[in-house]
Amino acid sequence: MVFEQLIKSRWLESKPRFAFLLGFFYSMLGILSAKLIFPSSAGIMAVAFTAILLIPSLNQLLAIEEVQEVRERKFSPIQLFKDHYDILEIYIFVFFGMFTTFLFFSFFFPDSTTLSFFSPQLKVAGISGAATAAAVPVKSAFFWSILKNNLIVLLVSFGLSLIYGAGSILFLAWNASVWGVIFGFISRQSIQANNLFYGFTNILFPSFPHMFTEGLSYFLAAIVGGILSKAIIREKLFSKKFNHVLVDALLVLCIAVVVVAIAAYIEVSLI
Repeated sequence: MVFEQLIKSRWLESKPRFAFLLGFFYSMLGILSAKLIFPSSAGIMAVAFTAILLIPSLNQLLAIEEVQEVRERKFSPIQLFKDHYDILEIYIFVFFGMFTTFLFFSFFFPDSTTLSFFSPQLKVAGISGAATAAAVPVKSAFFWSILKNNLIVLLVSFGLSLIYGAGSILFLAWNASVWGVIFGFISRQSIQANNLFYGFTNILFPSFPHMFTEGLSYFLAAIVGGILSKAIIREKLFSKKFNHVLVDALLVLCIAVVVVAIAAYIEVSLI
C-alpha cells in the first residue's frame, strides 16, 4: 500500500503521537471514499475503508511488539507495562484521530446530511430524524447489562485480533465513529438551540472518562490478541518464548476485563 510505504512502522513507534494524524487522515480518506463509492451505505463503509487503511501499519507494529516481547525472560509488572506502553499509546492516538474526524464531519455537515450519512452510528444512541429516544432503566440491572455487552465486545475484539492480527481495528474504528458522530451531532444541535457549550459541558466532558476507560479495555484486548497471533505464527507452540508471550497476554487480558468493569460502573454513574 502506498501510505504504508510513506509511514514506516518503526518511525511511528518512535513517535507515537503522530498516530493521531494517522487515524485522522485515514478516517478522512475512509469517509470520502465511502461517500464516492457507496453513498447509500456511507456510514458503515467509512468505517470499513478506515480499517482497511490502518490494518497493514498496525500488523507491522504487532509483529515488532511480539519480537520485543520474547526478549524478556523474567516476569515483571513494570516491564510488562513498558513492553506494551508504546503500542498502547499508538492505539489510543489512532482512536482519537478517528474520533476527531467523525466528530468534525458530523458537526459541520448539515443535519439532513448527517442523519442520512451516519444513520447507523446515530441509531446506536436512538437518534433518528431530529428526535432522541431516552430510557433510564434500573441502575443495578443496567450495570450488568452494560458489563455483559462490553465483555462480549472485548472478547470479540480479542478474537478478531487473534485470528486476523490487527483485524479488531474494525471494531475500534466503529466505536470511534459512533462516539464521534454522536458528540458532533449533539453539539451542533446545542449550538442551533443557542446553547453553545451544552454538548461539550453536559455530554462530551462527563462522558469522556467512560469513553476513554471503555476504549482502553478494547485497546488492551486488541493488542494482546494481535501479539499472540504473531507469536503463534512465528514461535514454536508451547516453547519457552511462546509460553512467555501467552502468560503476558492472559495477564493483560485480565487487566482489560477489570478496566471494562470500571468503565461500566462509570457509565451507570452518569445516568
